[in-house]
Amino acid sequence: MNLQTFYRSLAVLLVVILVLSALCTVGGVTLAILKIADPRVSAKETPSTPVDTTPTNVYLEESADAGIDYQDSLIFFGESTTSHLRARGVLSGGTSTKQVWADASGTRMLSSQGLSTPIIYPDTEESLSISQAVSAKKPAVIVLSFGVNGITNFIKNKSTYVNNYNKLIKTVREASPDTKIILQTVYPVRKATGYSVDTETLNQYINTLNSWLPEIAAANQNVRIADTASVLKDSNGLLAQEYDTGDGLHLTADAYRAILNYLRTHAWVNQTS
Repeated sequence: MNLQTFYRSLAVLLVVILVLSALCTVGGVTLAILKIADPRVSAKETPSTPVDTTPTNVYLEESADAGIDYQDSLIFFGESTTSHLRARGVLSGGTSTKQVWADASGTRMLSSQGLSTPIIYPDTEESLSISQAVSAKKPAVIVLSFGVNGITNFIKNKSTYVNNYNKLIKTVREASPDTKIILQTVYPVRKATGYSVDTETLNQYINTLNSWLPEIAAANQNVRIADTASVLKDSNGLLAQEYDTGDGLHLTADAYRAILNYLRTHAWVNQTS
């Protein structure tokens, strides 16, 4: 070997030594990269994807028509669109029905004050709290409907709506543990008379509130949702004209008949509780 070849070999050897030294210095990082990329890594070392555990049966499913006896077993409590069930005379007993709970104002808001205000208990005409009325009646099923009153505040604070609904459900549950609770989806509107937003926005707010109902139902036992709002909508998602009394919010007798038909054909009979 001549001198020139010797120096070339020495130079190559020095380069190899320097590269190996560098790899040793950062070996921990290199190995970590290889470990992440290695397809042989155990599945236990891979972060798991969160699983949606919300029950899929919170909505009442379609059923055979449960008939008038089932309809007569329902107690209704909610806003003016609920109390007008009595005014339209579509329930047994007509305008003297005892199935609709309300106070003298005929409306209610899902608020602390609204939850504490007594109703006129129709069976005795006494002024009772909701807890007292439920305890006295022990209804087989109570149908609740809240959301339009106070909606512009609820939409800014989901927890207020959810927490107040949970308080109402807890009140019913403590007064009558066996009572089944149905939450009705909030009805659509045809025009936003009296609201600070336009009709399209108000219906978007209503859809948002309805999207929160499964969370409420899933957090409580013996609570289901009836999507009665679906039978009131036209092709544009508005309250259908034939169901509008003229103010864009309140409902005709035919609208209530459609709602009652939905409840009878999505009855809480032999469905998983």
